[in-house]
Amino acid sequence: MIISDLKNKLGAFQFYFILIVSIAATLYAGFFWGNAHYAQQQMTISTHEKSIQNLKLENEKLTKNLNVLGVELEVARLTQQQHVVEIGKSIDVEKDLRTQLAFYQQVMAPELNEQGFLIEGFNLEPALSDNSYRFELVLMQQNKTKNTLKGSLKVTLIGSENGKAKQYTIDSLLSDQEQKNLTFSFKYFQVIDGQIKLPKGFQPEQVSVHANIFQFKRKKGELTTVFNWVINPN
Repeated sequence: MIISDLKNKLGAFQFYFILIVSIAATLYAGFFWGNAHYAQQQMTISTHEKSIQNLKLENEKLTKNLNVLGVELEVARLTQQQHVVEIGKSIDVEKDLRTQLAFYQQVMAPELNEQGFLIEGFNLEPALSDNSYRFELVLMQQNKTKNTLKGSLKVTLIGSENGKAKQYTIDSLLSDQEQKNLTFSFKYFQVIDGQIKLPKGFQPEQVSVHANIFQFKRKKGELTTVFNWVINPN
């Protein structure tokens, strides 16, 4: 059925009325659907914006917490470093006090040592030449009645070389040929010093000092003292 037949059947008035109503209904339905779709889109956009805002807030919170943790970690690291330095200083002070106490005990209370002869210390410091060191060997007499003590020393460096145990006598390493003979003669104390050059590859760990002691041309005894190889800074 064509439009003209329908128009003739219904009449012009009814035909145009139905046509207008149909067009209006179509427009209304389209407008209603458009509004509903727009509202749905706005709701979806609003939900996404809220999610984005929540994520931003959470990110800011996490960033702040991370910064706080970073500061706390740095403070803890600096505090630990300071404690390590303070402990090291305390250990050094204790060592110095023990050394001083031992020295004054040896001078003021010689009865603490029955030998009457003491190898008090072996001090080391680096020399200018590579692998060279200056040393001082301190000898003391502790008897209340001071008589001249004489004797000879044998100083041995104990360590390793190329992964194997190795020893060197210090007289074979002395750079000053005039001090080849390590002898002593004193009443109160004597300091024997010199400079040595270590063989390449040799790593010293200890120093053994052996003394043959004579008094009034008679042998009084022997004494061996072992020191750790410790280099004092210049």
